[in-house]
Amino acid sequence: MFRKLGPVSDRARRSLEEQEKKRDREVPVKNNYMEVISMRIQHNIMALNSNRQLGINNSAVSKSLEKLSSGFRINRAGDDAAGLAISEKMRAQIKGLEAATDNSQDAISLVQTAEGGLQEVHSMLNRMTELATKSANGTYTDDVDRKALQDEVSALKDEINRIADGTDFNGIKLLDGTMGVGTSGGVASAAAGAVGTTGANKIKSAVDFTVSAPEGYTVNVSLVAKGTASNATWAGKTLTINLEGAKDKVYTQADIDKLIQDASGAPEGAAGKVGVQISDDITISDTDTAATTSLASVASAEAKRASATDAAKGITVTANKAGAHTRKIDFAGAAGAGTHVGVTVDGDGNVKVGFESGKSYTAADVNKMLAEAGVDMTVSYDGSKTGADLDGGSVTLANGSGLSSGGGMKLQIGDTNDSYNQLELSIADMHVNALDLNSVDISTRDGAAAAMSKIKTAINTVSTSRGKLGAIQNRLEHTINNLGVTTENITSAESRIRDVDMAKEMMNYTKNSVLVQSAQAMLAQANQQPQSVLQLLQ
Repeated sequence: MFRKLGPVSDRARRSLEEQEKKRDREVPVKNNYMEVISMRIQHNIMALNSNRQLGINNSAVSKSLEKLSSGFRINRAGDDAAGLAISEKMRAQIKGLEAATDNSQDAISLVQTAEGGLQEVHSMLNRMTELATKSANGTYTDDVDRKALQDEVSALKDEINRIADGTDFNGIKLLDGTMGVGTSGGVASAAAGAVGTTGANKIKSAVDFTVSAPEGYTVNVSLVAKGTASNATWAGKTLTINLEGAKDKVYTQADIDKLIQDASGAPEGAAGKVGVQISDDITISDTDTAATTSLASVASAEAKRASATDAAKGITVTANKAGAHTRKIDFAGAAGAGTHVGVTVDGDGNVKVGFESGKSYTAADVNKMLAEAGVDMTVSYDGSKTGADLDGGSVTLANGSGLSSGGGMKLQIGDTNDSYNQLELSIADMHVNALDLNSVDISTRDGAAAAMSKIKTAINTVSTSRGKLGAIQNRLEHTINNLGVTTENITSAESRIRDVDMAKEMMNYTKNSVLVQSAQAMLAQANQQPQSVLQLLQ
């Protein structure tokens, strides 16, 4: 039923192949994809696809090379917009922390400079104690021995003044009193009553009560009926000092200090921090057996510099020292160039400044004039103003509080302007006069005995200042350590966001390089594909 076919001859095989080719030419290809590839060459889709992929791979290789060469994962906002925003904010914080660290280092250097001067003052005060103790001994003569001792004391006082004037850091005087700050406190005055007339607890002369205390304390001073013992009592943060209103009774500064020292019910932390200075002895001129007369009531407040602004002229005037100043400054533009310009100060501290009407003045020019005249005010305004522009300006200092002292120094020890990132540094005046050593005279035995007490008080004052400086220095060292740790941690966080992982990126680079080579090879193959169309034309 089936016939076994023998081997096909070469001739028959060639005939079958020719027939197959003829049939392929006569029958269209039904597969559309193959039709595009084989029959349409205008756009060379396979080559376009390969070229597109090659471009993508080349871009990836370029980005990898950029990251590897720069070390950053984010080189532009397009790489990671959110990451860039976070990174830049962290970079700003890091820069601020680094600057704060430098500020703290500078502050330590300043403190060390001041402390070095105080150390030498301490040494001289100790020497003065030694000299005063020697002079107080009866074995010395006034005209020779004690005179020689006093000569050395005088030389030591001159050197203390020189150190107070000459100790500076970067042009900033440290020990001359300008580094002091105002303390909390205030002043109240009691008017004098008429002498020899009847009335309730009159005093012979007006007395100013200057209270020094931490913020939030109140001191009341009153006269009470004859026969009532003088005393001082605390009620919370209010200290009431009652003075017996007995006629002709006198109360000295020592009496007031003793009452405050013995006051009952003192709140924690008040000891040694609350004081009352009187401008004159309190002398009772009359008496009342029943009445209580208030002499003064003073509330302490944070020391602030007085400041005021002339809105019309755009001028702001600020006191260089803290305190409730009520002084006034007037500006006058003198007519005509070459007219004398100067600063005058009246007995109440009011200031008048004269200008040439046609000449321009910056705020720095005005402040130089004020400083040369010894006026503790600072003027500020934008740009420059002529004498005519300044003419008629008048500013009365206001809003000050506390007790007058030096300006102090604000240290920026953080990356924000918050109060906790600022440190106020103050150093007391170390002149002989401020230490109450002007009157020290050991040329007599009695003078030497009195000098010993004053010198010891001065030593305590210097010790207090050195102790504060030491505490600030220790704090600043901890501040630097904290800033360093914070900077390190934030830098690490910023690095994780912005820096590239070199190993990972090298892997990506290698992968993309291989893909580029593969795309190039396939592009070459795709460009060879249209050559098969020539077979249709043969």
